[in-house]
Amino acid sequence: PDKTVLFQSKKWTYINDNSSNGGVFTGQLQFNLNTLANLNQWSDLSQALIQFPVQLRITNTGAAATTTSINQMMATIKNGFHQFVDSAQITIGGTTIQSAQIYLNTDTTFKILTEWSLSELHNWGPSLGISLDDYQLAPDGTSTYTSLDNLPLATSVSAVTGFTLPTASNPGFKTRAQFINNTSNTKDATTTLNGIINNAPLLGKGSVNYTQGAVAVGNDVLTLMTLATVRLKDISDCCAKLPPLKNLKGFIYLNYNSGRYVFTTGASGAINGVTAATALYGHTHPGMLGTTGTGFGTTASTWQFTADVCGTATNGCTVPFVSARCYVPYYVASADVDRALTQTKSIRYLERFVTSFYIDRLQSFSGTISPGIVNPKRVTHSDADRRCRQRSNSWLSAPEVSVTTHEPSGTGPFAALTGLQIIVGGVPMFQSPLQMDWESFQTEVVQMGLDGGLNPEQ
Repeated sequence: PDKTVLFQSKKWTYINDNSSNGGVFTGQLQFNLNTLANLNQWSDLSQALIQFPVQLRITNTGAAATTTSINQMMATIKNGFHQFVDSAQITIGGTTIQSAQIYLNTDTTFKILTEWSLSELHNWGPSLGISLDDYQLAPDGTSTYTSLDNLPLATSVSAVTGFTLPTASNPGFKTRAQFINNTSNTKDATTTLNGIINNAPLLGKGSVNYTQGAVAVGNDVLTLMTLATVRLKDISDCCAKLPPLKNLKGFIYLNYNSGRYVFTTGASGAINGVTAATALYGHTHPGMLGTTGTGFGTTASTWQFTADVCGTATNGCTVPFVSARCYVPYYVASADVDRALTQTKSIRYLERFVTSFYIDRLQSFSGTISPGIVNPKRVTHSDADRRCRQRSNSWLSAPEVSVTTHEPSGTGPFAALTGLQIIVGGVPMFQSPLQMDWESFQTEVVQMGLDGGLNPEQ
């Protein structure tokens, strides 16, 4: 029998981004894949990893100093480091195989929730910052609400902060914080989850510094820096299906999300107002505020919570390297096999289009959501309540830019679809317009695809 070994070894290389300068980024990460062509080996983008430094900061922007009693659990990331990715454009051999479409983080979350196995979640979840958000309480009676399915609306929609998922009952928030929010702060060792980790940055773990006591105006009460890790296959269906390629040339452009959330607190240290909730780049605030404690001082103050892609050392927090990197494995082929393997590249790519629209209460929408797509496979629908009001209370921020909710990294059973009909090529996909709750539509109907999944080739 032929015992020829196709590949002699597997090695890794990395590409530094071309867009940053000393840890400062301006909305986009750029990777030149031509470096892979210089290797003259078989590169595998389906296994590529992208790492970039991220920074979370809560800063006193009030008029006076205040005394706080927080710990390192006060903030962490939303579900997955991919929440920092707003869109991606990928070009290989002069052909754009994926165009930049916004809300890529929402699309990636949908794929993770519907395609990942428990084994994949267990193996990759901690590295990718993924831990499923939920609402859980130990049941102590028949009247106790234990999940999002029977949670009172008033518990998840606050008149002050808008959509809110209490982190004290959110196992996903606690799991992410246990892995990311490591601290070298020795003043409050009893609240350190994994013990004092003085070498957290050197080990590639998150680095957190926080202040218990007086916080002057302009100073951070909490700073977190860590390396975000994203698998290219999770944010690109095209790259997930690519075989190893030789003399690979091209570019990867990632437009990232960063956000600013400004809120006020009273003498009790509790949040009593939201001044602004905006995305600095992209469309999502990728940070999540711990709402379990008050802790924000003994005097009224204003605070700013920012989540950004940044490698600049701040408040004693650092990361192992300040630039973004794309790690790609490559295979060294045997000489005979290398000559026999074809280097012709024929790429069939999958395209995705995003259409944003707004519907007022009791109104409808009719429009084209897939311009130019041949043989569309799937339609996903992500709901977000915007500008919602509760009686006479103030403006409630949109979920994706809020730091007190888990959107867009999950959903709850609070939306319903009325009169939904999808038409492809003049043919209605449903016999009659759907009346269905949104969650069932996402988990059941969307999974079946065109013709109920009977003809996967169409």
